[in-house]
Amino acid sequence: MKLRLFATAAIAAAALSAPAFAQTIGSVGVSASQTEVEAGGFEVDGQAYAIDGVAAFKVSPNWTVTGNAAFGITDGDLSDDGLFTAGAAATYSGADWRVGPTIGYANDGDNDQFTFGGVAQKYIGNVTLSGAVTYANVDDVDADIWTVGGEVRYFVSDNFRINGGLTWATADAGGIDVDGWSAGVGGEYQFAGTPLSITGGYTHATLDDVDFDADIFSIGLRYTFGGDLKARDRSGADLGAGSSPFASAF
Repeated sequence: MKLRLFATAAIAAAALSAPAFAQTIGSVGVSASQTEVEAGGFEVDGQAYAIDGVAAFKVSPNWTVTGNAAFGITDGDLSDDGLFTAGAAATYSGADWRVGPTIGYANDGDNDQFTFGGVAQKYIGNVTLSGAVTYANVDDVDADIWTVGGEVRYFVSDNFRINGGLTWATADAGGIDVDGWSAGVGGEYQFAGTPLSITGGYTHATLDDVDFDADIFSIGLRYTFGGDLKARDRSGADLGAGSSPFASAF
């Protein structure tokens, strides 16, 4: 199952970077992360490795369709499993803003999660303000999750971005309510004259009432097609607005 999902993600990533999509904007990346968790007086850690691809297709002067897929594997004290995710968005843009609905799917081998939401972005010079609201349902564990997140991205240049975000979430799983939040910073630098960039980030996540804290450090390498980092951001290819703190618990 894991090998099939990994092959599917790899093929999708290769297709996104093919010449047939030269008029679109997007990226393909690989990343590695280290997660350190303190829960109930115990300390554990783990590593994760992922491949992902995203592309934005402009279907009219104002409408853009964005698709993404990713596959990751974990190794360590936390778990030893794979996670496949896929999503899509249809956004309507004006001169300096973008808004639209989003859908998503995730599977970790045992559970299916379906996500529905909306995203909005505002562009002010070299700054992008991004916000999102989502609802997720995990049938297998009878869980409902609401998240509200926001992110600020500042472009030092068209090929150098730094960003910071904050997300709050609440979950109802089997009649038990749990709240959490996460905050993170990151950046990406694209080497001059090449489509390659390096990424890095740090996120801290906390779940209230269950004594759970996590610190996640990540690094990565990306290949961007169709434009530079700022053009990719303004095209609708980078719609993310922070990650759910519950993602660190699995």
